[in-house]
Amino acid sequence: MTEQDSARGAAPMRALGTTRVATLADGIFAIALTLLVLDLHAQHAATQTQLLSQLRGLAPQFAAFVISFAVLGVFWYGHHMELHFIVRSDRVHLGITLAFLLTIACVPFSASLLGRNYQFPLAATIYGVNLCLAGMVRYAHWVYATAGYRLVDPSTDPEMIRYVRRIFLLVPMLYLVAAALAWLSTIVAFVCFALIPLLYVKPARPTRHLTSLRGISSSP
Repeated sequence: MTEQDSARGAAPMRALGTTRVATLADGIFAIALTLLVLDLHAQHAATQTQLLSQLRGLAPQFAAFVISFAVLGVFWYGHHMELHFIVRSDRVHLGITLAFLLTIACVPFSASLLGRNYQFPLAATIYGVNLCLAGMVRYAHWVYATAGYRLVDPSTDPEMIRYVRRIFLLVPMLYLVAAALAWLSTIVAFVCFALIPLLYVKPARPTRHLTSLRGISSSP
């Protein structure tokens, strides 16, 4: 073995970074958010009465668009917050991230299905299951990264880790309940889909400092 080989062997191993993970995730979310609006098509109307009739017909699709935009926004926000604490990556983490982004990429399809077929329980169920799967994979993503401080800094607050785990587990369960309620009333399911993102309106105490406008530097 040469001295060069010995020096190379003695060099410390560097973990994978998270920069490209964040870049890929931002790209997928941006595309998914944009695709949502493409399902809304304005048509020519001969009279104002006909225009109003067309707008009423678009109401379910517009509602599905707004709800899905909020849902994807919440998932993006959560992923962005996770990467604030996740400081390195590995092959399993990358695999879980890709699985999560797969569920996100499916949302424009399930949202279109819901908006165009809101009266059918199956459409709401497919939409709810899509969001439930996204939530479950996100939960697995956080659990894997934080178990034994595998991918997060050892100084990360354990209370915050446990709190995020509880929230990340609660959300997919709520989407699953909403999907089940669709078989009783699709309108009730629609309302549930709209209300679940409101869980994130008020920042939780363990992460409130990250959204404060006072005394917080954006530097890592």
